[in-house]
Amino acid sequence: MQQLNPSFLDKDQVLANWSRCIWASSISTELFEDCVRPALQVRHIHAGQYLWRANDLPLGWIGVTRGAAKLCVPTEDGRSIALCGFAGSWFGEASLLHRKSRLDCDAVALHDLTMLILPDAAFQRLRNESASFGQFLLTLMAERNQQLLRLITALQSADITSRVAKCLGTLITPMNFPFPDAGLLNVTQSELADFCRVSRSRFNEALLELERRDLLEVGYRSVRLKDVEGLRSYGT
Repeated sequence: MQQLNPSFLDKDQVLANWSRCIWASSISTELFEDCVRPALQVRHIHAGQYLWRANDLPLGWIGVTRGAAKLCVPTEDGRSIALCGFAGSWFGEASLLHRKSRLDCDAVALHDLTMLILPDAAFQRLRNESASFGQFLLTLMAERNQQLLRLITALQSADITSRVAKCLGTLITPMNFPFPDAGLLNVTQSELADFCRVSRSRFNEALLELERRDLLEVGYRSVRLKDVEGLRSYGT
């Protein structure tokens, strides 16, 4: 039996910090108390474990409050594109909006994380009763589509340093990485190299060049993105 990580949050701790949730302000206090508080579920996922697998039925709308997760989206060539979700991110709304559809990607915990589940019935009630929540969902999906398009473009770059720069630049978006320490990626270089689809050695070379240009800072098991726009425009 795995030992419970002391950084895991229980439901009371999650609710005590609910104001930090990126969509908390889009619903009324009454709707939160009547719908979200009783329905919200909390699960603890260890690093390397699946949050869900492709073709699973959705558990509900999924949030991450601690740690990070990797979403692997399959492509037509049999490979996959990985999207990273960090603390504060929410996923899976598309499957809930397309009723009875199954999840189209795998989600794996990169670190021990606390996962939140808002069941489908509660999600649909928020969508039907709160116009501002519906607007939040539209904004979230638009941002995610833009992020995916940027990543697809970045992965087509033949120059390795340019590819790494542009891929890392796609990670930071207001809703995917909403907290004040945005830019600090507590993800190993090996995981980031996989995300950029380059070898570890080529990735390290690219990091050194980007650090020399003051676009990022390499730390122990972390990378801090100092100039996101500079990374996105690198080599263009």
